[in-house]
Amino acid sequence: MRLATWNCCTGPLERKLDALAPLAADVVVVPESPRLPTESARARWFGDNPRKGIAILAAPGFDLVPFETGVRLPRYVVPIQVSGPRPFLLLAVWAQNDKADRYVRGVVRAVDLCERFIKAQPTVALGDFNSNSIWDHEHPKDRNHTALVEQLDSLGLVSAYHEYHDERHGSETRPTFFEYRHEHRPYHIDFCFVPRTWRNAFRNVVVGSFADWSPLSDHMPLVLDFNEAAV
Repeated sequence: MRLATWNCCTGPLERKLDALAPLAADVVVVPESPRLPTESARARWFGDNPRKGIAILAAPGFDLVPFETGVRLPRYVVPIQVSGPRPFLLLAVWAQNDKADRYVRGVVRAVDLCERFIKAQPTVALGDFNSNSIWDHEHPKDRNHTALVEQLDSLGLVSAYHEYHDERHGSETRPTFFEYRHEHRPYHIDFCFVPRTWRNAFRNVVVGSFADWSPLSDHMPLVLDFNEAAV
């Protein structure tokens, strides 16, 4: 099973979908995606700006069904029930500078609101979190990146990248974002949190290269391969 996320930085949809195709992801979260021309059980889009929303796309064999929580979640934290060989709840994330829910603060609140659903089934939180522990000082201690990592850990979720590469939050060696597409301004702000029990299923966790992807976006794709039988 392959999961991926790529903030495609808006632009012509066809060009962005063409770039995604070779990744051959079973499920991919695409923040800043233009509106999809059609939606289906394998292609969902959410947003109020047709040029920039969040898309979730799936390969044949996987279906995407909006998950009703009964509560209003922070903007662009979208729960999706993924059905397929290994069903799971997906929290598709595109954290934004949205007043009280500014960036990681909104993700923390969304996880709070979804806690009982996360506990009820395997859950993946995947997307552009616009967050890293290097900016903890810019947020309240109970709503910064470190607090989010601890919150998810208490619910049994870990960052696939950090587990696979044995790196600490804030000390990542593979950036997922280059501010203004400048190679000398790298940050790691895109994440995939998965059930701790999936750790033995990791086959590979890769971040796309600046050379390959910077002509298309300021973000690099994060691609995660799992041994499906071990998930």
